[in-house]
Amino acid sequence: MSQEILVRGLGSGVFSLAFAWVVFSRSDEEGEGRGWEEEGKKYRPYISGCLLPWFFLLITLLGMILYGVAGAAKFTLSMCFGIFLHISVYYLVLIPAIPLFRRSISARACAMLWMLPNYLYITIQSYMRLPRPGIVISAPGTMVWIIFFIWLVGFLAVFLWKNVEHLIFRRRVLSEAIPVTDPEVLSVWEKVIGDIYRKKPKFRLVSSPEVKTPLSVGLFSRTIRVILPMQSYRPEELELILRHELVHIAREDAWSKFFLVFCTAMCWFNPLMWVAMRKSAEDMELSCDETVLLGADDRVRREYAGILLNNAKDQRGFTTCLSASANAMRYRLKHIAKPSRRRSGALAVGLLFFVLSMTSGYVALAYGGRSGGEILNSFGDFSQYSIRSVGLAEGDASAECEITDERAFYEYLSSLTFCELTGNYSFSESERKLDCLLDMPDGTLVITVLDDVIRIVPLGRDHVKSSFYYITDGMDWEFLHTILAAHPAHYAVYASFRGQDGGIYEGEFRFDVGNIEQETAA
Repeated sequence: MSQEILVRGLGSGVFSLAFAWVVFSRSDEEGEGRGWEEEGKKYRPYISGCLLPWFFLLITLLGMILYGVAGAAKFTLSMCFGIFLHISVYYLVLIPAIPLFRRSISARACAMLWMLPNYLYITIQSYMRLPRPGIVISAPGTMVWIIFFIWLVGFLAVFLWKNVEHLIFRRRVLSEAIPVTDPEVLSVWEKVIGDIYRKKPKFRLVSSPEVKTPLSVGLFSRTIRVILPMQSYRPEELELILRHELVHIAREDAWSKFFLVFCTAMCWFNPLMWVAMRKSAEDMELSCDETVLLGADDRVRREYAGILLNNAKDQRGFTTCLSASANAMRYRLKHIAKPSRRRSGALAVGLLFFVLSMTSGYVALAYGGRSGGEILNSFGDFSQYSIRSVGLAEGDASAECEITDERAFYEYLSSLTFCELTGNYSFSESERKLDCLLDMPDGTLVITVLDDVIRIVPLGRDHVKSSFYYITDGMDWEFLHTILAAHPAHYAVYASFRGQDGGIYEGEFRFDVGNIEQETAA
């Protein structure tokens, strides 16, 4: 096992254990006896819904600052191609598997499964890199940028559409909303608030003729509104309704929906992503039902089921809503009427994130093929280079070499097609490696030739950046061996010996052809 895989395994394991502990530690009464008062609220989000979207926005802005618009497109493509391809595949697998999970683990754990990709940004950190990609998809540069433009238009269209739809819906339902002033309603509101929050939150309770079912709308505390229809409820009904909505708010389920909308916009080309967005919303509602009814008796469950049946569907944008579609309603009513004992789901969540993290990044995109001469000359006049040193490593053997035909070496590298490569790789598992230290008119280049990749590191410049280029046809090692000449082989032995003065010395003995050199140190 390579060092990179071991480090990634350790990092993924730490996050997996953390997620498993979060699910396990909140599997019963969610905060009862766990010091929730110090954290401000009893119910907390299992996974924040804004991590990956904010990370994506940050690296895009960073790329524009450092590299300009064109450079930012390359930077973003390199960082995010593998992540969002992996998310698309993950949801393809999760959609048919979620009914099985619903029968065996808690609804809260099922809801968390949809949010696990939010932490995939850790896989592109330097400490989580892979030795090499498993699959490289090659595409002409022109085609890649055409596809990228089409994807970008689709992403912006879907993302803006969903956000505008949310804003229009919010404005409509709040246009005629009025603060609730009924003392009985406010008394129940204050009671439920006190059960969930240590300090009184900033969001407000209103009623509106534009809604048919209780719902909450908004992403930020100051802008969140819990909206009731213009109808009266018995105190028992009202308490269950408000607890349902406040659990959603405390868990930040609106941000979770924002994350799913973001992923759907990023993977809009995958039709099943739209199914995933709907399925995830169902699991959030099931999770909320499960939490509200923790420890409830049959009377309360019947009351809650009646509330669901009496509310019509009215949900858009980043809202949380008591009602549901017909299919989801049947499942929710069955789950409420005949609750079965399910496992917490901690093990399933931990294992699934471990697999998700460990398999991320194995598909890379090679694009924008340019000639090696064009790439190398961008670092200076490559035809004027001089070789300072050359080293060849094959398997466990290594030797210093010299290039007998520098012109042929220059022409060979110039004739290759260098492709940009997405992803985060070290390429430490190459069977063969040729290291060349070249003096150029404008500085020094370190060129490392691997099986199908060339790494270029420019030294003596303001910003030293290592660049990997994928060689679609691989390296012609038979040709390279014809222009390489190895220096005489030497062997090294590290040993200790007793000197004539009786002292013990250690040193490295290097055995060359017919000659022994000794270096000692006291």
